[in-house]
Amino acid sequence: MFSTFFVNLCIMITFMYVSGIIAKFYSIRVPFPSIRVQLIGGILFGIYGTVLMNYSFSINESTIVDLRHLAIITAAVYLGGMASFISGLVISILRVVIFGLSSSAIDAAFVMVLIGLAGVYFSYAPWSRLTKILTMNLFSMALIFIILLMNTTSINEFMKIYPVQLTISFIGGIFIYFIAEFINKSNELLFTLERRASTDHLTSLNNRLQFEKSLKFQLEYAREHQKKLSLLVIDIDRFKRVNDTFGHTSGDAVLKQLGRLLIEHARPVDIVSRNGGEEFAILLVDCDQQQALAVAERIRKAVERYLFSLPDGNTTRLTVSIGVAVFPDNCDDKDDDDFFEQADRGLYEAKNTGRNRVCVMKKRSLPLPVQHRL
Repeated sequence: MFSTFFVNLCIMITFMYVSGIIAKFYSIRVPFPSIRVQLIGGILFGIYGTVLMNYSFSINESTIVDLRHLAIITAAVYLGGMASFISGLVISILRVVIFGLSSSAIDAAFVMVLIGLAGVYFSYAPWSRLTKILTMNLFSMALIFIILLMNTTSINEFMKIYPVQLTISFIGGIFIYFIAEFINKSNELLFTLERRASTDHLTSLNNRLQFEKSLKFQLEYAREHQKKLSLLVIDIDRFKRVNDTFGHTSGDAVLKQLGRLLIEHARPVDIVSRNGGEEFAILLVDCDQQQALAVAERIRKAVERYLFSLPDGNTTRLTVSIGVAVFPDNCDDKDDDDFFEQADRGLYEAKNTGRNRVCVMKKRSLPLPVQHRL
């Protein structure tokens, strides 16, 4: 029996390791990922439970005991209620398919479905994950006790095996908890590092590195699918005065609020970045010049009207200058760098012609007088 338990532990370690790799690859966060993830995860853990069922120990010719319920418990605690129910259903169906339609098979299948349904409740219980695993394990073993008692003719033989199975089940549950928590924390650390590597620490927008990656990808997509791509380069007018007058803490507060304004007034599909200092950029996906200018002007007006709150209780008003470029209309469609340079030229022109305005540059020509402040 203990050799079988060792085999079960090895299988569980393998399952948890594979699940951790999948979660890391697809950036799956626990608990309660998407419905689709719960559906696929429920099927996967149902298969895990079925494999565990094939490494079991017998009480008699028609009754076996195993650790398949631990797969349902893991699905409930780390994925959610739907995953719990689906894994229980998969194990129940495969139990009947593999071992035939006997009374004990039907009883065992019924218990797995009940455990899966109970997992819906346990998954939402306001307890720690360890408490959920222990409590659900106890509940599962109580159901299993009843079913085994109903299908056992030799009480003496049953009482020799059940306490051992109960002990093994709890050891296995605790073992799964520590393995799963280790994998989960490792994945969370990786997600955090990836997010920090691509996110501006102050505004939570994309940083310059992520902006450059997005720019390259979107240019390739626009070129391949013959789509328009627009770029706004945004700079706060006379931002140095904020830092000099109110301090750098106030400057940081202004940058955070501007970041929120840009998100609010850009389109949902647009990619907003802080490229450093007081410079921001927005990639407008599948967007022509007319739309880009409309978005840029909407942002300019919103900033001009906005009253920025400072940490010391003061408020201030600011304006922004915006340069616009449209691919492939006013840049070299074979030179990725030229796209950003044209937007940067537009920003430079907006700064030089009075600030608080939007400017788009013609390809290799003079600036278009577009959208001036009234």
